[in-house]
Amino acid sequence: HATQRRLKGSNLTTGQRQYREIRDAVHGFVLVERDEWPLLDSPILQRLRDIHQMAMTYLVYPGATHKRFEHSLGVMELAGRVYDAITDPRRADPDILERYELNKADVRQYWRKVVRLAGLCHDLGHLPFSHAAEETILPDGKKHENITAELILSDEMAILWKEIGDGLCPLDVAKVAVGSKRLPESVQDRNLGDLRSLLHDVIAHDALGVDRIDYLLRDSTHAGVAYGRFDHLRLLDTIRILPRSSNSDSVALGIEEGGLHSAEALLLARYFMFMQVYYHRVRTAYDVHLQDFLNEWLNPPLIDTSWNALSNLTDSKASIAIEEASKDPSISGHLPAIRIDRRDHFRLAYRVSLQDTKRAEDPLMQYLVMLRERLGDANVRSWSNAQSRNVARSFPVKTSDGDIASPREISDVLDDMPSPAASYLLVPSILVDQARVLINNHDLEVR
Repeated sequence: HATQRRLKGSNLTTGQRQYREIRDAVHGFVLVERDEWPLLDSPILQRLRDIHQMAMTYLVYPGATHKRFEHSLGVMELAGRVYDAITDPRRADPDILERYELNKADVRQYWRKVVRLAGLCHDLGHLPFSHAAEETILPDGKKHENITAELILSDEMAILWKEIGDGLCPLDVAKVAVGSKRLPESVQDRNLGDLRSLLHDVIAHDALGVDRIDYLLRDSTHAGVAYGRFDHLRLLDTIRILPRSSNSDSVALGIEEGGLHSAEALLLARYFMFMQVYYHRVRTAYDVHLQDFLNEWLNPPLIDTSWNALSNLTDSKASIAIEEASKDPSISGHLPAIRIDRRDHFRLAYRVSLQDTKRAEDPLMQYLVMLRERLGDANVRSWSNAQSRNVARSFPVKTSDGDIASPREISDVLDDMPSPAASYLLVPSILVDQARVLINNHDLEVR
């Protein structure tokens, strides 16, 4: 039924076919409209077929071999569905539609095209093995979103935008895809405005963005775990443009109260996916070895992120380089390549516990310094990450009586939502027992 509704909304004719129907493991089918085909078929987008969505997670969860390409299709599909929900005249506030001229069919159709293309393009700038390498090989402060914006506004993609036509502005696509902070410095007009900001939230909102919805569903499906699943269809149908508060003229992306349990389930799914999959101790060890290899192979910081340079940075090329380096001690990155190629990854020696953080100041650093003194710097690596605690409180909820509330006011689950966090010390397998003995015998400096 969902496919039939989307077909009715697309410009089908009895002659030349106006859409492509792509089978998808998560959403059933993704419909790509005819004027989107040039971008879909371009080398810039097809490169994402060679970028793993979850880095080397497939070495832990063998099914997690999916790529950024299929994720980008899913984000485009969901972005279109959310846009249709928030601009539907039968459900949206008519005053809000009028404010942004979304009550006009041509305006509504233009921004629908922009948000779909922004969803399709939002990950163009990813480097080999996605996030695992980003902080290691890019200059300080630069992220894959910066590269994405540069590509969208590049001469290579200008040709594609002309093929798509309909007066499409590439800067609109870039702003919706990455927001204002990641635009190139050469862009003079960095102001998103309310509408572009809302549409950027459709893609990247901390709690409700379709990027997050798709990767949770997709990653859990391919990894073979249930942690990332939730009633996303109910959530998509209840997302609205709402006042930030009952007395506010400012608006934001939010939900109707009927979707609150689905939002709770999404954020719980996010927590469990981070703790059980993304922060898996072995997966993080491979991140460490991959970062070490790329650091030697690419000799960062990586300054040239033009399409010519980026086209040669794919997982296949990195994997070939890892295999070659593992066999030849004279090649840069030989030691981390061996760790990856022979599955001789570092093992967990210590995981920071809640009890340790309560009684000692930075226990990870204390044990790290001690172990490096006893075992040598090269034999001890630390890995640490934590996510923001504020995502559950950053959107308005329209209650059944028409009031606007914050999630923490009406949901005990969201108010008490834990923050995913993990910190590890990793050592070679032959040193694990020794490292654990040293840790057990070391007295932390208490607060």
